[in-house]
Amino acid sequence: MVRDVPIECGMRSLVPRVAIIAALFVLQLGAQPGRGPGPPAPPHDPKAVQRRIAEVRSHLTADQPATPEQRELATFARTYLDHASSELAAGHPFQAERFADAADACRRPIEHVQRAADAAPPSPPPPDDRLQQVYFRLRLSAFFLQQIPSPQPSRLLELARAFYEQAVKAKEHGSMRRSEEYAAAADDLTHALESLAQASVAETVKP
Repeated sequence: MVRDVPIECGMRSLVPRVAIIAALFVLQLGAQPGRGPGPPAPPHDPKAVQRRIAEVRSHLTADQPATPEQRELATFARTYLDHASSELAAGHPFQAERFADAADACRRPIEHVQRAADAAPPSPPPPDDRLQQVYFRLRLSAFFLQQIPSPQPSRLLELARAFYEQAVKAKEHGSMRRSEEYAAAADDLTHALESLAQASVAETVKP
């Protein structure tokens, strides 16, 4: 079972390998968040980034967060959208895009949690592959968090871990849909941290 190994268990022994792999994720600044490292992306179109910011803001307005947890995520999303707008105005479209991606990755869990609350009756549990992938990214996220300047959004990692635990519990109770929604919420927040780390690394190498 994935859950049998606590998130923090054996962290010291994994640091060298995790750090190397995580560095590949963070330093591949041209990679798309959530898709792992890849070739450098073409120059970022400020108009496309502006549309992206507007699109995320529109979705956020429509989400109508109903719980304190969801409202907390909405606050993170709005904060990063503001950062995205500021970076774009300063002529930094790459950083703006990363902040917009982080905002959307904070927003999407609101939808996942809402759908999980309306999940269908118990069904056969999902395979372990999805949870294993999220578990691995949670370990990487500890490294991502270290790359983000103060104040670090450690609460995002706490929420991601909590969603992961809810996904495991839902799987144990045979609710595939609920497990998938919570796993997706946890995964989204790991991508938010990845995007924020990418933006932070890019900030340090500005000309």
